[in-house]
Amino acid sequence: MMYGYFLAFLAAALWGLNYSLDQRALAALSVWQLYFLHSVFGVIITALISICLRHPLTDLFMIDSTVISPRLLGATLLVGTAAGLAIFGSVSALGASKASILEISYPFFVALFSYLIFGESIKGIVLLGGLMMFLGAAIIVKWG
Repeated sequence: MMYGYFLAFLAAALWGLNYSLDQRALAALSVWQLYFLHSVFGVIITALISICLRHPLTDLFMIDSTVISPRLLGATLLVGTAAGLAIFGSVSALGASKASILEISYPFFVALFSYLIFGESIKGIVLLGGLMMFLGAAIIVKWG
């Protein structure tokens, strides 16, 4: 369990660094160019890790449709791509600090969509916390 917390905080720190680096890169590259380069680099790293772990590269493409529906897989890939492009676009338009402050409201949307799509329970405290995140982000963006 502690490993999960460590990884969550590591991800937050790495995303913070990534936003800052992306802001500088977007001064010279378009959103499309940077997203393409991120994607290609991700494919290369995934292939290298697969080779180092002695997993056949074909395993990366062998997806069992009895385990995950093609519609769910397609939806997550499409939404993930749109989210990545939206992040780069917001960093380019607003700067890393403002974009990241506004994006921090995503946990509210996770709870909302998990409830609406998958019927997961949603607690009032989550809605209250989401409202507080929105208000906090608005205050920071308006007066920060």
